[in-house]
Amino acid sequence: MQESDQLQIDLESFPAEVRPMQAVSAEAPFSSPEYLFEVKWDGLRCILFRDPDGQVRLKDRGLNDLTADLPEVVAAAKRVPPGSVIDGELVATDSDGRPNYPRLRQRLAASAQMRDEIPTAYLAFDALYLEGRPLLRQPVLRRRTRLAKAVETGGHLFVPDHIQEDGVELFEACLERGLEGVVAKHLQSPYVPGQRSPFWLKVKAVKSDDFVVIGWTGSKPFDALVVGYHEDGRLLPCGTVGGGYDEDAGHALRDALVELATEQSPLEPPPIMMRPVQWVRPELVVSIRYSEWSPDGTLRFPIFNGLRPEVHPAEAVRHRPRVVISGHVRPGSAAYDLTRFPF
Repeated sequence: MQESDQLQIDLESFPAEVRPMQAVSAEAPFSSPEYLFEVKWDGLRCILFRDPDGQVRLKDRGLNDLTADLPEVVAAAKRVPPGSVIDGELVATDSDGRPNYPRLRQRLAASAQMRDEIPTAYLAFDALYLEGRPLLRQPVLRRRTRLAKAVETGGHLFVPDHIQEDGVELFEACLERGLEGVVAKHLQSPYVPGQRSPFWLKVKAVKSDDFVVIGWTGSKPFDALVVGYHEDGRLLPCGTVGGGYDEDAGHALRDALVELATEQSPLEPPPIMMRPVQWVRPELVVSIRYSEWSPDGTLRFPIFNGLRPEVHPAEAVRHRPRVVISGHVRPGSAAYDLTRFPF
């Protein structure tokens, strides 16, 4: 399916593929009666299809089919009405019950073989179609209400709740629980497949973004990755990442780096580096956690967070946060309860 076709889904037919709608970054947490607020779970964005004939399909944002890897989610999705398309997050948890992206990657690499050691859960937060009826043009609050009524929660499939107005309190609860952050959605927001829309705003408690690997340092792959991002039609470097690699990620990265190695720098003009760099073709995307951006355009205290094979390299861009004026937090909200992982 061409990208232009993806952005213009035929509302009269049931889709075979959908690229998820994405949020833009906000500068700071805020509260507003014009928004609903959800926990931003640290997992893999995934579209769940329950075809009109009852078949279940799972596809990530890169349109890769994950159905065979996740039999526990497929079984739970039988509770979704046929003719439905659901947007949500696929997650695996650590020993403390918090979503853990590297652990999820470990499970996906092993496919269904590790379903007992690392079970997954699907957290549904939007409905694009229900029982064959398109909902994309309806406001998000109405879509969520219909989703909650149509899908029975339990097992490996959940429909987490949301709150309205009190975004700051939910953000503070996420900070306390060590969760990734909050997504704010304008109450009148339609669903726009394949686009990053200002109707949705993400506020991260822990900064993490996707970056393109452009090289490595060290005599053998690798002591540290050299990473970059796309902006205004250029590929720009933003530093090296030397920590956070477990054994499995290290092996996967070494294999990929050897395959992508090239003599020519992907940067134009080639930068002056403090240490020798082995360049690679800019085709590998990784998730990096960091404290902040330095004034010189590099990442401070970057840590490797995981491979991102579902993300196209062109999507690795620097997010310039939007400024939103904060409102008043109403006391006695249910924000803290929303951060309790249901799985």
